[in-house]
Order: sequence, then C-alpha cells, then structure tokens
Amino acid sequence: MDYKVPFISNTKDNLHCMQSAWMMVVKYFKPQFEMDWDKFSRVTGFEEDKGTWAMAGLLWLKKQGFNVIHLASFDYEVFAQTGGAYLLKRAGKDIGQWMIEHSNMPLEQKRARRLAKSGIWKKQAVQISDIKKNLDDGFLVVCTINIRKLDELQGYFGHVVVVKGYDDKKLFLHDPGLPGRPDRKVTYKDFETAWADPNKDAKELNAIKL
Repeated sequence: MDYKVPFISNTKDNLHCMQSAWMMVVKYFKPQFEMDWDKFSRVTGFEEDKGTWAMAGLLWLKKQGFNVIHLASFDYEVFAQTGGAYLLKRAGKDIGQWMIEHSNMPLEQKRARRLAKSGIWKKQAVQISDIKKNLDDGFLVVCTINIRKLDELQGYFGHVVVVKGYDDKKLFLHDPGLPGRPDRKVTYKDFETAWADPNKDAKELNAIKL
C-alpha cells in the first residue's frame, strides 16, 4: 500500500524538514489548505537556528481537528520538569548536548506539559509494526530519524520523514531533504537503524488523519 501524498521539499536553508512533513500531511487530507509559509512555520514551532520538536505541530494539528497520536517512550512529564538533564540521561552526552544547544528549552518544556495533558501522547516503546498498523488504519506517519545514519554517514543530524506506505521488504518515504527525495524506498533494517539512533529509546511515531 502507498498513499499518494503530495511531496513538499525542505526550504533552501535546510531547516524546515518538520514543517515540510506537516505540510505534506495537511495537504494530503486537506488539498485546498493554504497558509503563508512563515506563519505555518511559526505555528508548528520553527525558530531560527533551532531544531523543531514535534510538539508544537502536534498540538496545532489537534486544534485543527485532526486525529493525532504520538507514540514514544520519551517521558514528557519528566522532561517538562528536568529539561536538559533528562536529554543527557536518555541520549548520552554528545547527542543530548546537541539537542540542548539546538532547542529553546524553556519553551519546549512548556509545550511538553501541554502535550502530556492533551491526550495525544501514549507512553510506549514503538516498533515497525506500529508504523504499518497506523498506515493500515488510514493514518500518515511522521518519524524523526538520524539522516546521517540512513545515508551511511558519520555523526548525528535529526531529520523528519513522512512514511506513506510499505510492502513486504521496505517502507516508502517522502524525504524532504535536502536534497528532496520523494518516494524513497528504505529497507526495514536500514530505517530501524536510523530511527533507533542513538538508542532504541529514540524511536517515536506521529500518526495523523482526519
């Protein structure tokens, strides 16, 4: 199965992969949707020189009437209380520090409190089978991965892709890039490696439908 999702590339600054993913999802379910890109970036949590967490976008999507599910073993209640200390404990010194330096920590902790109370978040470990089940149920799935790992490069760079289908061997992605790679097909093993980096607790799943 493979949903015919419109492809939207990352912007030239290579900083809007999350916004590109959310826009693909919204345009799939609401083809007539239009919003100024700067405004859309703001409502989904973009800040200059920072990475975008999923929380602002998830909360905004729910407000727009979407059915939104966020599955993750990440404990948003603990993060809301302890911030960077929790990231360092979960992700390790190097990646945890990268996340701290690329985040507006007070704002993301505030959003974490809202997310924890929203009914969107379900605290659980996630597997490839959860991606497939949500696709079968009519959801599109958005995941954060280490794109360097997927591209067989060294280091860590958080990135967002839309999972729009699968077969018995591969997941079908819209990778906003840069460079943008629509209809990218990735084996389960390769996706799992990038999804579970720096460790299996990094895996999360965002499922959205109307």
